[in-house]
Amino acid sequence: MKFDTGYIIRYMLHYNTGIPVAVIISVSVLVGCIVGLLFWSKSSYPQFVRQASFCMLIGYVFLVLCATIFFRDETFVKRYDLLPFWSYAILYNRLLAQLIMNVIMFIPIGFFAGGALKKRSFWNVLGIGFLVSLFIELTQLITTRGVFSVDDIIHNVLGCAIGLACFVLCHKMMRSYFKQC
Repeated sequence: MKFDTGYIIRYMLHYNTGIPVAVIISVSVLVGCIVGLLFWSKSSYPQFVRQASFCMLIGYVFLVLCATIFFRDETFVKRYDLLPFWSYAILYNRLLAQLIMNVIMFIPIGFFAGGALKKRSFWNVLGIGFLVSLFIELTQLITTRGVFSVDDIIHNVLGCAIGLACFVLCHKMMRSYFKQC
């Protein structure tokens, strides 16, 4: 089966017109949080990182809830897929785009949760990603605004793990940079 990369990118950018709007709002929230905390925070650098990450985590989770629940149309039919990795059996362009979006959508949650937690551990951050994803999937099932899918939870948690890895890498680079100054 041949995958059309152009189709996948177009689908991701125009999916319910949520991705471009979410990116714009996310950047605005990020800039607002950083500017606000720079002016109002007289705390140390680690505490500032935790405060900023917590604010951005809450804002981004709200945006994810808007894109996955609040701004979706109701289907009036409860749908669910409980078989893990069912989507790999019938992988095609649109499904691949959704899979990629599920991973990408949770990368910021892993990144911000990694910065927000005082006791940062791999399992704590993945637990947050799992709980947020489970909440979304259950709400989609109850409100009939999407499909409850075990695959979505797996891909969301994978995205959360990637986000945590990005945070750890950035955190190490920032610590070494500030030690040199």
